[in-house]
Amino acid sequence: MVQMNLDLFCDELTALLADSLGTGAVEGALAETLAFCAAEAEALCSGRPMACGRGCPHCCVLNVAVLLPEALLIAERITGQWADAERGELLQRLVRHSNWDRWMDDEERIFRQAFCPLLAVDGSCSIHPLRPLACRGVASLDGDSCQQAFDPIISDRDRSVPADLQRRRAYDAAFIAMARALGQHGLDDRSIELGSGIRAFAEAPELRTLFFSGGRLPRELWG
Repeated sequence: MVQMNLDLFCDELTALLADSLGTGAVEGALAETLAFCAAEAEALCSGRPMACGRGCPHCCVLNVAVLLPEALLIAERITGQWADAERGELLQRLVRHSNWDRWMDDEERIFRQAFCPLLAVDGSCSIHPLRPLACRGVASLDGDSCQQAFDPIISDRDRSVPADLQRRRAYDAAFIAMARALGQHGLDDRSIELGSGIRAFAEAPELRTLFFSGGRLPRELWG
């Protein structure tokens, strides 16, 4: 059902972006459209069970790809609302993440316990209200299986995790539809690794202007 509605979903997002961009408030338009995107995907998952909860960071060790406006809005929240000390600590973690963790595949990240730099000390997500579509689409149906799957100890045991595949399909569709809507409005529709994208926008404010003007961000951010 999600796949069948993808074109319609994209049309709705494109129209919403067009209406919002017409006001000249581009950042607000993107925030509104991303919120709509997540809400529509979540509506398809209404009432579905999940074992995930606050302080359950097991899968937060995996690589995450985000759309550029997702990284931008998170960076705006961090630079605009976080205390100086808290923001400085995060930027240090993002530098380490960019230099080391982002080059690891998922298996190595699990083994090295290279968790997302946005995790708080209690294991909760520090940007949970703005968490990416890719993160929202992951839901375990069995907490014990999830914990065992992400245990860094090497063994031959089964590491499969019962997951909500309908939720994953819904958010994958939302991600694709949002990327299409961005492209149709002349905005950079590429995805980027989560930590690298946030660091780029936090450290180089000029990239914000470049993105909103329809420019393409430098290739070296991906290299």
